[in-house]
Formats: sequence, C-alpha cells, structure tokens
Amino acid sequence: MPDFVYDIPQIRLAIYFAVIPILATLAGILIAKPILRLFFGTGPDFNQNLSFAASGFNLFYGLLLGLLTVSAYQNSETVRQAIQSEALALSGLYADMDSYPDPIRSDMKEMLRDYLVFTINRDWQAHREGEFLTGGSNRADAMRQNLAGFEPQTEGQKIVHQAVIEGFRSFAEARQKRLAGVITGIPNVLWYAVLVGAVANILLFSLLRMRPHTQFLVGSITSFFLGVILFVIVVLDDPLRGESGLEPTPMKLLWRTEMRWDEQRL
Repeated sequence: MPDFVYDIPQIRLAIYFAVIPILATLAGILIAKPILRLFFGTGPDFNQNLSFAASGFNLFYGLLLGLLTVSAYQNSETVRQAIQSEALALSGLYADMDSYPDPIRSDMKEMLRDYLVFTINRDWQAHREGEFLTGGSNRADAMRQNLAGFEPQTEGQKIVHQAVIEGFRSFAEARQKRLAGVITGIPNVLWYAVLVGAVANILLFSLLRMRPHTQFLVGSITSFFLGVILFVIVVLDDPLRGESGLEPTPMKLLWRTEMRWDEQRL
C-alpha cells in the first residue's frame, strides 16, 4: 500500500474507502456496462453465465480477503502484545535495580527512565511515519554493557543478577518484535491482487441485466461492504503507522506509576 495512504486522517480514509467503491459501481453501470455489452452481447442466458463465472471468482477473492484480514489482525495483536511485554519487562528491571548497590543502581534507573522517555516521545513519532530511530538501540546497548560489567560479590547478588539478565533478554526480544511491526506488512504484490480483484468484482456485477435503480442499490451495498473490509485491512496491516496506530499506553502507565518523580521530562 502506498505510504501516502497512512498520512490521511482515519475518518477521511474511511470515507474514501466507503465512497470510491460506490462511485466505481455507478461508473460501471453507466459507462462500462453499455460498452462491454457491445462485445459480449445480451443473450437470454447472459445473467446465468455471468453469475456462474462470478461465483468462482468471488470464492477465491473472498478467501483472499479473509486470509489477509486474519493476517493483518494477527500482526496487529502481535505488536500490541510486544508493547505490553516490553513495558512489563522494563517495569521488572526497574524494580530489580533496588537490589543492586550504587552506583549501578542509580545509573541503571536513570538509563531505564531515559530509554522510556525516548521511546514515548521520539521513537513513537518515528513509528507514525513508518520508521524507527537508532537512539533506542544505542540506549539498550548501553544498558546491556552496564549490566555485563557488574561483578556480583555475594551469592544473593549472583541470583538477582542472573534473574535481571533473563529479564533484560525478555525486554530485548519484546523490543525487537515491536520494531518488526514498523516494517512488517502485506506485500505489495498481494495489494495488487486485492485491488485488481476489487475492480473485477465491481465490473462483473455491473454487467448483470437488472433494473438500473435496483442494480445501483444492491451494487452500492456490496461495494460499501467491500470498501469497509479493505479499510480494516489497511488499518490493521501497519499497526504503528499513522494517527490510527497503536499507542504506547502501557509505557505511559509505567511512567506514571513507577517513574513519576521524573515526570517533568515528559
């Protein structure tokens, strides 16, 4: 899907997806139908033969739309869960730092707060444009190096440090899943098939022999629903892109509940 689509406000985009298929149906009835009938004729079995051909087409096209809808929804849920897992891992790391001695305790807490502020204020804005910044990776690497340089002095510190290392791995994994959501989407070749199929679907319906007002009414309902399905796929396909993208709500909640004393930085 072209990038400019995600820059359109969601309400306006929904209107476009609802109105354009209806206008295409009207154009098919008024313009394409008379022209194509010159080539295909209007025999008594025309509707029956056309319906037979359209049934097979609609079966495969409906299957394609169904699979894409499920795939887009699963992608959106994967990113949503990754955001929650990342916030949960950050919360655990922040709490575990109380078991460390200074200066690593103070340094790590400051680094975790800095990472969270950067993610909410800057990285998320880049996600809205289909990008991500290297600042988050640099901050995560700095925290990893800081933890790697700590030498536990007691058996208790060794146990806590091992748990923190495992928690950091969970954080890094969740973070990578979130970043993958920025670049993961339906391939352009499938979007090509979807759009060609939508045009073919409207065109086949426009060729039917029906009363014009009845054909336009039924066609508008069908086209409207087709536009709704396409709109849902577009919105779910890139879950972090545009104004309808997922919000960093779990991270904001983490900031308010556990890191509130540094709130002036937000």
